[in-house]
Amino acid sequence: MTHIGSYIEILFLAALFLIFISGDIGWAIIYTAVGIAAVSAALLLLSKNHFTAKLGSLSGVAEVGENIVFEVTLCKKGFCVLPYAEICIDAEREIHLRTSLIFRNYVCIKGSFRAEHSGLNRIKLKSVIIRDFAGLIQINVPIGEEAQKGILPKNIEYKGPEIFPNVLPDDSGESEEGISVSQGGLPGYEHRDYVPGDPLRRIDYKLSAKKQKLMVRLDESAGYAATNLYIAQNALPICCDNAYALAGKLVMHGGTVKITHKNESFTAQTPATLVKLREWLAFREFSDSGEASETFLPEDTNVVFSGNGEIKTRIPAV
Repeated sequence: MTHIGSYIEILFLAALFLIFISGDIGWAIIYTAVGIAAVSAALLLLSKNHFTAKLGSLSGVAEVGENIVFEVTLCKKGFCVLPYAEICIDAEREIHLRTSLIFRNYVCIKGSFRAEHSGLNRIKLKSVIIRDFAGLIQINVPIGEEAQKGILPKNIEYKGPEIFPNVLPDDSGESEEGISVSQGGLPGYEHRDYVPGDPLRRIDYKLSAKKQKLMVRLDESAGYAATNLYIAQNALPICCDNAYALAGKLVMHGGTVKITHKNESFTAQTPATLVKLREWLAFREFSDSGEASETFLPEDTNVVFSGNGEIKTRIPAV
C-alpha cells in the first residue's frame, strides 16, 4: 500500500500556508515534499534491477499436515537501496513475507506452509514487491522460482473392494539352499534374512534351522505374478493414499505389488521395499481436479484408481 494520500494532504497543507499564512513556509513545504519524493523514486528505480531473489530447495520428505519451512534469500548486486520488500509466495495459498535491504548486502527470511496432500507439494516464489522510502511508488518484480517437497502417502486403512494377491507363496513346497535367480537383470537368491513385518507364511523353517537364523522366501524366485495397480494420470491425492494402503495390505499377505503412474512403475514385495514405494509415491505429481477420464491401461492391470477416487478392479473381488 502506497502513501500517496498522505502526500496529497501535505501538499494541501502547503497550499493553505502559501495562500493564507506564509508564502515562504508554504513553498518550503512544497519543495521539501517534492524533493523527498523525487529522491525516493530515483533510488527505487536505480535499485530495482540490482537485487536477486532465490528460493531455497526443499529436501527430504514429510507427512501430510506438517509445516514445511522454506527460505528466501534477497541479495544485492551493485547499487541497491530497498527500504521495503514484500516477498510473494504461492504454496496453494498466498504467503507474504516482508523485509528490507538497506544496511546489509543480503537477507535470508524464512516462512512455512502446511503440506495439504500426498505427493508433490509445490511452492513458487512469484514476485517481490518493492517500494521507495516515501511510499509513493510500488514495483512488482516477477521472479518465478519453484521448489517442491515430497509428501508421504497417508497411513490409512484400505476401504475399497477386497483384493487378494495374484499368487501366494506355496507353503507346502520345500526350498533348496543357494538356488540363483535373476531380479531386475541382477543376480540374486531365492532367500533373504527375515525382517520384522514379513508375513510368517514366507519363513522357510527348514533353511532357517540349517542357517540358525530366520530366512524368508522371495516370491520373485518362484516366478510369482505381481498384482498390478494403476493410478490414473489425473488422479487425486486420495488415489495415492488408497493405492499405498492396498499395496501394504497385499505385501503383508505375502504378495508382490507393482504400482504404475504416468508410465513409471515401482514394485514392492517386502516391508523394506514397501517403505521405498511410499517414498516413490511422495514424489509423484497428482491432480487438483479429479474428473475421471478414460486412459489407455496396460493389459495386465488388476486395479485402477481413477481421477475422481473411484477404485475399479479387473480381478475377482469378494
